[in-house]
Amino acid sequence: MPPLVSRRVWLPCVFSLLAVLLVACGGPPEPESEPRVRPVMAVELESPTGLAARSFSARAEAAERTGLAFRVSGQVVSVRADLGDYVAAGTELARLDDRDYRLKVRELEGQLAAAEGKLTEARANFERGRTLVADGTISRADFDRLQAGFQQARGQRDALAEGLATARAALEDTVLRAPFNAHVAVRAVEPFEQVSPQRVVFVLDGLDMIELRVGMPETLVVHRERLKAVDVHFAALGRDYAGHVRAIGVDVDEDTQTYPVRIAVPNPDRMILPGMTARVDFRAALPEGVDADYFLVPLTAVTEHRGDHHVWRLDEADERVHRVPVSLGPLERDGIRVRGDLQPGQRVVVAGVQHLEEGQRVRLLTEDDIRGARR
Repeated sequence: MPPLVSRRVWLPCVFSLLAVLLVACGGPPEPESEPRVRPVMAVELESPTGLAARSFSARAEAAERTGLAFRVSGQVVSVRADLGDYVAAGTELARLDDRDYRLKVRELEGQLAAAEGKLTEARANFERGRTLVADGTISRADFDRLQAGFQQARGQRDALAEGLATARAALEDTVLRAPFNAHVAVRAVEPFEQVSPQRVVFVLDGLDMIELRVGMPETLVVHRERLKAVDVHFAALGRDYAGHVRAIGVDVDEDTQTYPVRIAVPNPDRMILPGMTARVDFRAALPEGVDADYFLVPLTAVTEHRGDHHVWRLDEADERVHRVPVSLGPLERDGIRVRGDLQPGQRVVVAGVQHLEEGQRVRLLTEDDIRGARR
């Protein structure tokens, strides 16, 4: 059987071309034993919960990926994680020589202790001076000197306390730890190597959640409010996973003319690895008030016969059409919902329906037919 022109035929211009073909394929009526073979266009019925029955290819990415670097410089004294290792949050990955940093901490601890002593003495003198200046024992100028000494001692103490906190943080930063459960994707450091701040030495991939990115055409993006679930199949694993839409972009990609969609896939056993290819199938919730046995068809597929509505189902075995009574559901952006003796995968005629008779043989239009009608 000739291939279908398209799995979705909504464009009015295509139907206009069909009208030309129908006239071209017609002619003066001739006596014949059965109706002539009619050229038609047909579409395959999709599951009512399917979203355009389209599949997308995507590559797996780690939902969490980060590069790690030391915040301080120094010589690496140990590396405790290797490529591919699983590391839990808080696991030590590498350590720098911390002798200079420890010395700085001890030095500042001593200076801070001395400053605390001076501050205690200056505070006592200031408090005593407030009493003495009040009863006239000391002059206001003497009290002002006591107050200035107290404020200076407090400032020195605060500066040393801040410096000590910074030194302790630097000491802590001589140890690089995993920020979350992850696998080591890149190790770029060796023992005894001198490293500088902000140089990435490890890259970690969190594999508990995998992310896929696909480009969705505008014909599907308009149904984004109905996106219910995502079925993801990894051929390399021979397994299916349930995903969910994490985000849908609102700006079209100028190169592909599609909208970016991010899909999250739980990966509890960490079998999915970054770079694996997947097939992504979207499932959509039915519109409110529509049962699961209502199929979406183009308006042109529905005709009226003796007061009842019907569609023409194509029997692929003998290339004949059969009238199927249907009840009508709600109108949607892409057509109308119908219910009848129909099953997913069957084909219904969407153009040329007005010329059909029960049991008539038909011929599916090909792309060559369409091109010929355009000339």
